[in-house]
Amino acid sequence: MKKLTFLAGAALVCALVCPGCSGDGFDEMNGAPDAGNPDTPALGEGIRTLTVGMAELGAPGTRASFGDEAGGKLPVFWDAEDRIVAYETVGEHAAGHAYKLVGPGGSGSGTFAYDGGQTPPSAIAEIYYPAELAGTNFAVPAVQTYTPGSFDPAAHVMRAEVGNPGEPIVFGSLVSVACLRLTGDGERVTSVRLDLTPSGGATASYTLSCPDGVTLSAAESAFYIAVEGSATPCDAVFTVSVDGVETMVQKTTSAKTFAASTVVRLPVVACQRNLYQIADYWPDDDAPVGIVFSVSDGGLHGKMLSLTEQAGNWGAQVSEATAGVAGMRVEPEDSRLVTRSLIDKYKDEPGFADTYKGFYWIYNTLNNGNPDGAWYAPSRPELAELCAAMSGLDWAEVKRTWNYTADKTVMPGWEETSAARTAFKQKVEAKGTTLNLYGRLSSTWENGDGKSAWMLCFQYEAGGLKYNGCFCVIPKVGATNRMRAVRTF
Repeated sequence: MKKLTFLAGAALVCALVCPGCSGDGFDEMNGAPDAGNPDTPALGEGIRTLTVGMAELGAPGTRASFGDEAGGKLPVFWDAEDRIVAYETVGEHAAGHAYKLVGPGGSGSGTFAYDGGQTPPSAIAEIYYPAELAGTNFAVPAVQTYTPGSFDPAAHVMRAEVGNPGEPIVFGSLVSVACLRLTGDGERVTSVRLDLTPSGGATASYTLSCPDGVTLSAAESAFYIAVEGSATPCDAVFTVSVDGVETMVQKTTSAKTFAASTVVRLPVVACQRNLYQIADYWPDDDAPVGIVFSVSDGGLHGKMLSLTEQAGNWGAQVSEATAGVAGMRVEPEDSRLVTRSLIDKYKDEPGFADTYKGFYWIYNTLNNGNPDGAWYAPSRPELAELCAAMSGLDWAEVKRTWNYTADKTVMPGWEETSAARTAFKQKVEAKGTTLNLYGRLSSTWENGDGKSAWMLCFQYEAGGLKYNGCFCVIPKVGATNRMRAVRTF
């Protein structure tokens, strides 16, 4: 049989350098035909065996999956059942020749036997690993499987170009390896998605599936993802799912280069929830201060409603716009500006606590006496979005059909969604105070007469008529006017 020997002139390793930086890379494997073998048959019988060896004793392993980290290196070993595919002409992949590893693997050297049903090739121009990716032209898999202390060996795309028989053969990696390192307190990670976006280019996404879950602890856990090697810097965004729910996003502070044959490692970070869905508690289930009713950027940002409230007078029956409260009756509505300006105007007056009960509560209780605090009174658009969220409706759809700035105009879908509002109410009350679905919530928009304000009415009766799921103009002075604050995250 024809026999080729690939000898490692320098071991294939991943050098671990400073966190967030690329390593020196995977070194290359070199080789030459074993022309000195007296048992070598005529070339016409084809090349039936490829032997992969190590030139230096004691060097790290060199191939398909990471071994244990040691001495700042990540050795790479062949695995049992590994297959490579050889092609007779560079760039022509219509017909390849598969070779399978002989033996159990576990080292950087091994013998590959021809695994095809026809005559093996008499010449080889290039070789790829793994053979299973031949149908995708050796694209790095978008979905990979977690391997403890390693990356998915099935995602390690490599290529060797074979020149003249007397010349060395270089078997190099085509991937870079991104490494996210997490600590935690019992969280069970079920997947990690990596999005790489070059400046002005399309985003490439890779997902590392953790079928059995990875339970985090004070000791760091490493999640390795193979990506297509490139010299173009990319912004990297890792999205971590815990128990099947996207929970955390970790971004690089600057663009990183994921060059072939390198490892890019992020600094160790603690797993902390920073992705939210509507009706999630914020910041967590154990000690929440709000409930989410609006999300953006995939749940990384949004708005929440306070779990507590304050009943009582909205304010004095005067025009706050005329009195100089900034932002009052100005569109688009800026309720945070109105809240800050109104508090700043009246906070030192002796009647502030009684005349402006809701605003005083926000200033004194929620924001601890800070006039620029995070909590503020909601606008009409914010209360309208809250109403849609409580009802389990898509705000983007609702706002196209609901003219909520028209007095007593009911939200579309109100009647059919009472069960969703009850569930939202129960979740609020489980951690906070009673959310009265028969009352109303104040907005920062006062009516033109200065004596009344716009409020979201869950149920309101006037003149023998009931108004549910709409905004109504209500007198500012009243013990049943209620304020729930909002804040962004």
